[in-house]
Amino acid sequence: MQAIPTQSTKKLAFTVSVLLAFLLPLFGLIILPAIGVQTLSGPLSSLFQYKTLMMLFGGLIGGVAYLQYFRFVQARPQILVAFIALAWPLVAYLNSQLLSVGVNLHLRPLLVVSLAFPCLWVSLKYRHLIRQHMSWSLFYLLFFGWLLLYAMFFNPDAEAFAKSGDEDGSIGIMQLFAYFYCLLAMWVAGITTLKARHPQGLFDTFNKALIIISGLEALVTILGFPFGLTSMPIDGFTRAVGIFGHPNMYAHHMGILMLYLLGLFCYYQGKRANRLPGWLLFGGIAINGVAFLLGLSKTALGVYTICAVLLLLLNLSVPEVRRGFLKIAMASVVLIPLGLFGFQALTGESFLSVLESRMEQTQSMNWRATVWQELLASISTTSILFGHGYTAANELLFRVSYSDSENAKPLILVHNAYLALIYDLGIVGYSMFACTLALCWQSIRHSFHRLISGLRVEHTIILTLSLYFLIACGFDEMSYMFDAPMLYWLLCAILYCLALRETHQEAVQ
Repeated sequence: MQAIPTQSTKKLAFTVSVLLAFLLPLFGLIILPAIGVQTLSGPLSSLFQYKTLMMLFGGLIGGVAYLQYFRFVQARPQILVAFIALAWPLVAYLNSQLLSVGVNLHLRPLLVVSLAFPCLWVSLKYRHLIRQHMSWSLFYLLFFGWLLLYAMFFNPDAEAFAKSGDEDGSIGIMQLFAYFYCLLAMWVAGITTLKARHPQGLFDTFNKALIIISGLEALVTILGFPFGLTSMPIDGFTRAVGIFGHPNMYAHHMGILMLYLLGLFCYYQGKRANRLPGWLLFGGIAINGVAFLLGLSKTALGVYTICAVLLLLLNLSVPEVRRGFLKIAMASVVLIPLGLFGFQALTGESFLSVLESRMEQTQSMNWRATVWQELLASISTTSILFGHGYTAANELLFRVSYSDSENAKPLILVHNAYLALIYDLGIVGYSMFACTLALCWQSIRHSFHRLISGLRVEHTIILTLSLYFLIACGFDEMSYMFDAPMLYWLLCAILYCLALRETHQEAVQ
């Protein structure tokens, strides 16, 4: 009978392999030259040069370490979820800072090896959970598969797509990877929640970490804003960028985050209140609220206001939220003036007067409307079905804006996902929005089926986050622009699967 390797045997084998990986290059590079063997001779000398040996066994070390890392994270997908939600913006910021001084980490291949491969493996391994409990995500899979085919075979910008040598690469490369990570984020987040032994505890831990880290990032944004470290002048106004590269990216990230935090305020009412310290949640909303206002995005502020009001109205039928409504109202009375005061203290101007000036400044919106008309005029009956090819909308936009005197430089972003996707991919491109609508339908069905249950809160957060996503896609690159859409898909997957687990627990009880 064959013996089964024990845990200690596996550790011993791993230790021996690592030692060999270290000792063999040492033997070839130090010991042999020390005894007078400077070069190898014979027909294999070109193959077994010292540099080749070093690379060979260095690769062995890296391979052994990567296999151990892969085994570790695929058994703990919550690490992958935490990285996507919490560490991704920080890593991207660090990479951009190093690039500015000439250090290229080659972040994209590193992320593929360290994040994409494990996420894809976990998703394939637990595909039955996706098929059974996250069937709405299959619309997104259809969208990404169609997009991938177009990127390979029907891509007007194929030359730039293939020769993107710098870290940012072509816009096609950026979009492709962004959509890919959105798909992986929702799958891994959902699987993690469905497989968790104590999903509520994991959810509470995730929320604490998110509030603390986002609060620290907001504090950095606030402190660096007056000195131009986390802000930039654009459209005649000084706007916060935080640790992102553009105010719009920052504003929509903060809009999604603020809406989620408001949803958590409704979630942690009644018997759930003791699961998360009230001061932590209140402080997180306050400090992130000030940072959100500094972004000064008309779209983000307007969409957030609509969704926040809807979120509160939908949850008034939940007894725990209704009983805590006075607390929510009092918090709003404190938080809103606090945010306005914080904005004025940092900028020296009234937020309302600056916002009014922003509303009167319509040059950006006028230009977008001009570009959209160009795209609409180029859409025919055939192109609605099959599109013009991946990145075709960006290519047209570049040509239109190249010699336009009103623009400082040519534009490559359409700022309208509905037009960009129908122009590039045809009607199948809208399967991404079908995924959002299917998720909304599932949430509505579950929400009104359990009208009195506290589980309604999770579904209303999903609905309002989805509404934010759908509206913002009509004015910005919200469909793929890091990292707001990735955060949206991840949070919705967590909330949806958490509600499924809690529904199952109630049924068992």
